[in-house]
Amino acid sequence: MRTRYEQGTALQNDITRYELLVTSLELQLVKINNTIDILNTNLVAIAGLPKNTVIVPDSTILVRSLPKESAAWWQAEAEANSPSLSLARSGVDISRKTESLVRSERLPKIGLQAGWNIDGPILVEVPPINRNLSYWYVGVGISYNISSLYKSNKSLVRSRIATQRAMEQFYATRENVSLAVNADHVRYLEAYEEVKTQQKSVELAERNYHTTSTRYCAGMALITDMLDAANSKLDAEQRLVNARINIIYYYYKLLFTTGNI
Repeated sequence: MRTRYEQGTALQNDITRYELLVTSLELQLVKINNTIDILNTNLVAIAGLPKNTVIVPDSTILVRSLPKESAAWWQAEAEANSPSLSLARSGVDISRKTESLVRSERLPKIGLQAGWNIDGPILVEVPPINRNLSYWYVGVGISYNISSLYKSNKSLVRSRIATQRAMEQFYATRENVSLAVNADHVRYLEAYEEVKTQQKSVELAERNYHTTSTRYCAGMALITDMLDAANSKLDAEQRLVNARINIIYYYYKLLFTTGNI
């Protein structure tokens, strides 16, 4: 383009427009690098790593084939490993045990006792008899607190209500986890379809860019056509990378929602 300008077949304005595009891209690159630095500092602080540690992302994961398990498989993983479901189950178990303890207060208490004893000498006789008596004994005792019928009623009602609430909370948590897993799984599969679409878009954008470049060199296209083609190509490539990132994002989001990480 500079050669054509020197030959008088292009305008300075054509060069200026491309310089503006390059300047804008350079500014975006600076912002991206700054964001990477900020995220690196935050990750190092959270992970407790040495201050000057540099975390390098695994870029190969963008082209790695991630598993495409069925929705039922992910739901089963969530049922087995979800921390929120485990916490809700523990709440139900605690409430049921509390209810059982309160109910046990209304039951009779049965005690069993056994022992061996030896007495001697016999002092009740005159004169006393110098003899030892050895005997075994076994006994069964039953006690029942009648007042518990009145005192434990309110406690039992409160325990039953607490158990019912814990069960309702568990069912609500299970439904929320199931909905979250379903949404993440749908988005995960959608990201794969988006990658296919964006790959086609990149192919078409590259073809359009090369065609426009050839026409511009032949003097059959304007600089605005070249700028539009370049922007379309960059935009398509960026959308493709974002689509690949979405696959990774929703895969790890599924792992997090199901309690696998």
